Amino acid sequence: MFRSARPADAPAIANLHALSWRTTYRGILRDDFLDGPLLENRRTLWDARLNDAAREGQLILVSEREGGIQAFACAFFDADPEWGTLLDNLHVVPRLKGTGLGRMLMSEVAQRILRHPSNPKLHLWAYEKNAAALRFYERLGGIKTACQAEEAPDGSQVMAVRYCWQDVASLTLPRV
Repeated sequence: MFRSARPADAPAIANLHALSWRTTYRGILRDDFLDGPLLENRRTLWDARLNDAAREGQLILVSEREGGIQAFACAFFDADPEWGTLLDNLHVVPRLKGTGLGRMLMSEVAQRILRHPSNPKLHLWAYEKNAAALRFYERLGGIKTACQAEEAPDGSQVMAVRYCWQDVASLTLPRV
C-alpha cells in the first residue's frame, strides 16, 4: 500500500501538501501566502528533498490510490538525540481524512523506525490551532512534551506543540 517516493513524485506531493495546507491552515497561516506563493514554496521543498540522493536518514512514503498520490509522510531518522525520529509531514487528501489512511501511514512510519538502527522514538510538531491534528495525535497515544512559538513558512509566528511517542511499537498495526 505504501512505497518510497521517487523524484518524479515531487509535483504530486507538492500539490497535495499545498491542498492540505489550504484546507487546514486557514486562520493559522496568512491567506495571501496560502493563495499566493504556497504551491511554489512546496514545489521547491519537495524537489530538493526528493532529488538529494546524498541525504541520509530521510524517509518519504506515499500511498497511491485511484491513479494518484492520496497521502504521504516524510520523516528524518535520528533527527534529535532525545526525541528520535522527526515526523516532519503527514498529509492525506482532504476527502479521505477519517478513513484510516493517516493511521495506516503512521503505522508504516513506525514499522520503518523499528527496522532502522536508530533511536526508536518518534516526535513531531503540529500547530496548536490545528485542533483536528492534535486530536488525531492524542488518539494515537502521542504525549504533548512542549509548546513554543516558531516562525511559519509565511513569516508569521505560530505556536507549535511537540508530541512524542516513547514506544513507537504502539503505533504499529498488524499486517494484513
